[in-house]
Amino acid sequence: MSMRVWLQEMTGNEVGWVAWCLDVQGFATWAETEGEVLARVPGKLEAHKAWLARHGLAGVAASTEASNGAASGVEVVDTARGNEVLFLPDCEPCEVSEIELTLRLLSASRADLVQTVEGLPEQALDWDPPYRAFLDWATWRSVRQILAHVANCETHYYLPAIGGKSQLPPASPEGDWHQFLAAHRAQTVSFLEQLKESRDRARVIVGGEAWSVRKVLRRLVWHELLHWKSIRRIGREFEQQA
Repeated sequence: MSMRVWLQEMTGNEVGWVAWCLDVQGFATWAETEGEVLARVPGKLEAHKAWLARHGLAGVAASTEASNGAASGVEVVDTARGNEVLFLPDCEPCEVSEIELTLRLLSASRADLVQTVEGLPEQALDWDPPYRAFLDWATWRSVRQILAHVANCETHYYLPAIGGKSQLPPASPEGDWHQFLAAHRAQTVSFLEQLKESRDRARVIVGGEAWSVRKVLRRLVWHELLHWKSIRRIGREFEQQA
């Protein structure tokens, strides 16, 4: 059996290709070209499995392998163009078990994020890295800015897309990052716990940006892992220039 991926071709001022493995919650990888991203999938997925195993979640990927068989290649299931795409599986109602898995994955990603930031020198949190390319509309460059962005994206972007209403003001990089990460995550967890009791766990919204519960779940995990990795990279670069 092949490793199934759903491809996303970025448009506008965002470039490159994203390969989503919807069978493994929250896993995706990016490259500049379609060929490059498909070549990256096996290695990146193995690294993701290693991360899952470190957090006692090895069964997440193992259960997928058991149902699909051993992967012998990469199979492109679907390709969509755009920066906020909705794949067909995203439109299906999610199971309560998917929400519970998302909560476990978010707990693991948050533990790694906090540990990484706590291990950085204080000066590194406000350092502006010399990015080779950076989206002109993105306001998060330093570690503190990234942390505020992670918190706000959950409560002020993802959750409202499927009916959530934030009770918190947007986090500010000038605030205590421990406190605002905890506060915004608590609201996210509360919403997801309530979602388990909802009769509508699809919430497909099409028009402008397309959203659904399943899309939000996969992006919540992916987004935090993405920025955790970027903060690790910033930490390495800060040490090299010091």
